[in-house]
Amino acid sequence: MTATSTSLDIAGLTIHRPSGALLVRDATFTIGPSEVVLLVGPSGCGKSTIVKLLGGLLDTGREGWAVAGRLGCGGRSIDLGQERSHVGGIVFQDHALFNDLSALENLRIAADHAGGAPDPELVSGATALLGDIEPRKTIASCSGGQRQRLAIARTLLADRPVLLFDEPNSGLDVNMARRLGELIRDLCQSMGKPALVVAHHVKDLLPVADRVLLFDTRSRRLVEVPRDAEIIEAELLKLDADGGAPTATGAAPAPAAAPAQTVQPRRNPWPAAIGHRSKLYWFGRYMAEYFWELCVSPLMLIYMGAGALIMGFVSMWFGFHYNSFGGYLKSLLHDETLVGLGLVQGTVAVPLISSILFVARNNAIIAADIGNRVLSSQFKAMENLRIEARTYIFSSILINMVVGSLMLLVLSLGVASWSSMQTWHLQFPQQNFELWRGQFFQKLILEGYRPASSMGWVLLKVALSAVLAGAAAIVIGGGRKDSVLEINSAIARSIIIGVTLTLLVHAVISVLTL
Repeated sequence: MTATSTSLDIAGLTIHRPSGALLVRDATFTIGPSEVVLLVGPSGCGKSTIVKLLGGLLDTGREGWAVAGRLGCGGRSIDLGQERSHVGGIVFQDHALFNDLSALENLRIAADHAGGAPDPELVSGATALLGDIEPRKTIASCSGGQRQRLAIARTLLADRPVLLFDEPNSGLDVNMARRLGELIRDLCQSMGKPALVVAHHVKDLLPVADRVLLFDTRSRRLVEVPRDAEIIEAELLKLDADGGAPTATGAAPAPAAAPAQTVQPRRNPWPAAIGHRSKLYWFGRYMAEYFWELCVSPLMLIYMGAGALIMGFVSMWFGFHYNSFGGYLKSLLHDETLVGLGLVQGTVAVPLISSILFVARNNAIIAADIGNRVLSSQFKAMENLRIEARTYIFSSILINMVVGSLMLLVLSLGVASWSSMQTWHLQFPQQNFELWRGQFFQKLILEGYRPASSMGWVLLKVALSAVLAGAAAIVIGGGRKDSVLEINSAIARSIIIGVTLTLLVHAVISVLTL
């Protein structure tokens, strides 16, 4: 790959937490081209906050983090107090891969949003890490090491000036951690980019580091220390003794490395498969994904069809059997009853039941999907990769909520009508089906097969309730999530609020249009 010879210069960096507490005071440091710098310190001291700042993910401004200082990178100077940096591509500790995309699509979407067609040398270098991974493989079926290399390759394809690693050796054994360190060093040297590596277990990465910065929690400054594991551990123990958080910096002595196995070279299928696709392609990709899940999956069709089938039977059976006239008058008032049942079923009952079933099921899916993306840092990864989450995900959800609610309303009306007709025929076997059609649809379909004006209001209340419920699910699912339990709670709230909004919309419009 062609080296870019980029350096990173930070001057006077000061960070205050949203609470006003000081996190970093007047930090100044430089990372030269191809340099690998470790950032070490006690757990929770704020190392990851610096990574987020350099990656443009720190929430600054009113009621957010307060930042001051300047950043220089690639000939550009940035006032960190006024604008976000976006200079760093982040490899997240939990990888933050997009679980709904394949391994190949995770890389494609990063390359397509890096700006222009990807550099073939960059693609070749990034995908050289992935020789043992099948491009069409799902993220769920990848091992931890494979996911980590996919996350690194995805960040490389984003082509940011600086590489940022947030505890990349977390959870790895000694041999894997050292291989990862060698990989980071080789990437920096071949690309000419600086790397800042937040490290907790420092011994694994010291052999490949050029320098080490210690986060001194007493002075709130970044201090350069020798590349010596014993000195670093002693400094961290001092910080711990002075009130810093407990830390685990040591690692077991490295066992002898296993002898390298001879592997037959194989063709790398990744570069040719990545290619280049437009943003419209990705919008269509997310639209298709949510259309399937929210609208036309087999289980959804069976679920909605069963509800309509039951609704059609119940309304017709009880409409003729349990009413004030009954008995002899049932035959005399047959036609009027059929007209009334058709009107109520087509404009009130089936639209309401269809909307409630649709919203309850889909709000649970949306809240779970969005909540999982929040918990696994996928939205942060999308922001760092400059992928428009609101356009791709939120817009796709809302559009499909409207389209799906109307499409499944038509399905429900059709199934409920068929069920009503069969139920009616059981009660009046001597009557002709033409009589049922003429009376049941009398106030729903006018001459020339034109829908009555009341059907327009039906479409409005179904579509409006779907979009309001979908928006509520997005907001609830998108709130802060620190555990799976909070996702479960969001699902419950999303269903309750979505169904409540649906009931309100249908009630208000039905009353206003009587």
